[in-house]
Amino acid sequence: MTSVNAQDLVIRAAEPSDDASALPMLRASLGKVDDPHYEAFLSWKHRENAFGTSPAWVALHDGVVVGYRTFLRWEFLRDDGKILRAVRAVDTATDPAYRGLGIFRTLTLQGVAELTLSGVGIIFNTPNDQSRPGYLKMGWTVARRLPVGVMPRSPGALVSMATSKVPATLWSEPTEVGLDAAVALADDAVAAELLRHAPSAGVRTNRTPAYLVWRTAFGPLRYRLLLASEGDPAAGGVVFRLRRRGDALEAAILEQLVPDSLTGARLVRRVLNETGADYAIGLRTGRSAGMVPLPRQGPLLTTRPLAASPPSPREWALTLGDVELF
Repeated sequence: MTSVNAQDLVIRAAEPSDDASALPMLRASLGKVDDPHYEAFLSWKHRENAFGTSPAWVALHDGVVVGYRTFLRWEFLRDDGKILRAVRAVDTATDPAYRGLGIFRTLTLQGVAELTLSGVGIIFNTPNDQSRPGYLKMGWTVARRLPVGVMPRSPGALVSMATSKVPATLWSEPTEVGLDAAVALADDAVAAELLRHAPSAGVRTNRTPAYLVWRTAFGPLRYRLLLASEGDPAAGGVVFRLRRRGDALEAAILEQLVPDSLTGARLVRRVLNETGADYAIGLRTGRSAGMVPLPRQGPLLTTRPLAASPPSPREWALTLGDVELF
């Protein structure tokens, strides 16, 4: 740890000019030195987001960013149709030479205070086992374990799934199955027809055509849209991507925008058969028929109230598209 004291640091809202020192620190601290997509990925998440630009805070020493904390803007719909403004706690790092000064906690609590004053309702995230205790000490609570489900392509695929218990790759594998999701969803008519089948109960993401376009737009993620009936989005469709998990090829099912469970199950089966993926994975909410539950395997959703009361655990109706990746 550096001999610098916490009192020597300047804590303030991030400015665009901070990128020059923040980005190298983030790359080095988060193991992204060799990732050619990293800066573009951050820009897509935080500056092109359909819900608005992400607020962020920095800790500086002698004008150089040594700590960074940002929150991804999000919107949920409640059952009464009202919008719940939210942010997701993401992308935080401290220069290794400055660890032990409480920078993570200071930046997070500064963000909490300013976001509350701005009227943001809640913070949510799915922290890992290492970071969760720190969040719980700052007022977060565990809302629920999100219900993960899988569909194997064949009995043999179960072996691949069972022996590939490692983190999935971030960037997607190429496939020609279905349509380029970002291109297809840029057609307002296609998006409107699919959104007729969007989740309509529980606390769910405020899905709009602009949201669908943004959510699927980042090229290296290679999101695909498979329609139940070619050329007819009114019949429903699924949004997916392929990623490697150890030796297995995994189909991540982000959205099932379908009129009924049977259509959803048939589309997931088609994704598997046409891509050759070993299994499909998604959250068992809404129309997720065919997905076999994986007990005690889903991420833990945590929340912190700001200017609004958080939903009850049973109200949450999230899909993989709401939580994967960020």
